[in-house]
Amino acid sequence: MTDINVFVQQVHDRVLVYPKCSHEQGLVYACEDVVDATLGSPVIDARVARDFVKSVCHSQDIDPPEILRGHSQKVRATANLDSWTICVQERNTTSSVLLHEIAHLSVGVDSHGVLFRDELVRLMRAHASVDHAALLHSLFLRLDLDIGPWGASAHQK
Repeated sequence: MTDINVFVQQVHDRVLVYPKCSHEQGLVYACEDVVDATLGSPVIDARVARDFVKSVCHSQDIDPPEILRGHSQKVRATANLDSWTICVQERNTTSSVLLHEIAHLSVGVDSHGVLFRDELVRLMRAHASVDHAALLHSLFLRLDLDIGPWGASAHQK
């Protein structure tokens, strides 16, 4: 198994890709990128994305948002709390990107603070894998990003 310090260094290298983000937001994005690069995330088309989001939302007792397609080159997807939508920027996306946006809707915040991170780890554990969630949680801890205890991520809504 690769030492966690290797992954932490990859995050530090990757965060440079997000110069316009706050440091916290850039670290969260970079952590997700490293987890996806290490463990993978299924690429899915728009139809499968809608079904995936509905399935996750129903199992989490969240109203499923409408899935829209946008045309921005700057972001992969966005969640809009006011219109209860997820706007995906490409024809295909990944389950990780969708879980990220569902986490925003679930906790009702646009930011990437501790509430969001806790929810993202919980959703990853429930709908990606324990390995995905564990690596993400470990990276958050090692990068001094506040996160709840690992055991709390097993809690289902």
